[in-house]
Amino acid sequence: MSKRLCLPLLMFRQGRRTVTLNLILKDVPGTLAKIFNRIYAKNINVVGCITNAIPEESGGILCIFYLDVTDLPTQEFMNLINELKKMDEVYYVDYNEFYVDSIGSAALSQYYEELCILNERAVVFTYAHLKGLFNGLYEKFGEGAAIFLYHLGLGVGEFLANAHKPLLEAGASPKVLLEFALQTGRAFGWFSKYELEALSEEEFRVKIWKHVECTFLSDVANSTTGNLRKGIFAGYLSNLFGGNWTVSEVRCINTGHDACVFHIKKERVTLP
Repeated sequence: MSKRLCLPLLMFRQGRRTVTLNLILKDVPGTLAKIFNRIYAKNINVVGCITNAIPEESGGILCIFYLDVTDLPTQEFMNLINELKKMDEVYYVDYNEFYVDSIGSAALSQYYEELCILNERAVVFTYAHLKGLFNGLYEKFGEGAAIFLYHLGLGVGEFLANAHKPLLEAGASPKVLLEFALQTGRAFGWFSKYELEALSEEEFRVKIWKHVECTFLSDVANSTTGNLRKGIFAGYLSNLFGGNWTVSEVRCINTGHDACVFHIKKERVTLP
């Protein structure tokens, strides 16, 4: 299993010429294979490729190739462009190249205007960006940052719950929906793996490894720091199933443990 997934949104190789090839392709089997064959026939190295998960208005699929064309004569590359334009499976083709002075060129697509995940607009923050943000909050506001992050997480959890409500209406259980939320968090890079244990229908134990929120704060805190995640869990489950869900972080990598452990429980209403 691969340890890292590097998204080729921008490719730069010093001393190399890299370009982005933007294609709108007919959504039929075998189309991508034909495109790859045309590229490889020119002895071009494909250093990255992304296909859109949502069809364009034309019905075609956006496919972005990141190509190293350092050793390819310019005319041969233009010949490739002309060949692709003549293919029945290709609705549209263009290319982008960003020159970094004499150092090389970067490949980044200028075709799309919005980056999306699950058909929702998204932006990318690197680990370093977020670490600076989280550390800055704690350095400026101390323990007040924990309260801020928890309430920020509540809003994130509520938003995620709204996206998952059709699954609830179809009969999904709390455990299945919580697992789906965890799978989403892992896929988005917030932690490396998790374990979910159902203690009852309304009580869970979640163990998370390499939780980035807590790794961000390893230099500024020596207590449990998964406050954003606590808010996400509480907002998510409260919005889906109602009631008051309490979340406590009982173990944390910042208290000397190998992973972060959260206890989640729906509080029962007690009548006076």
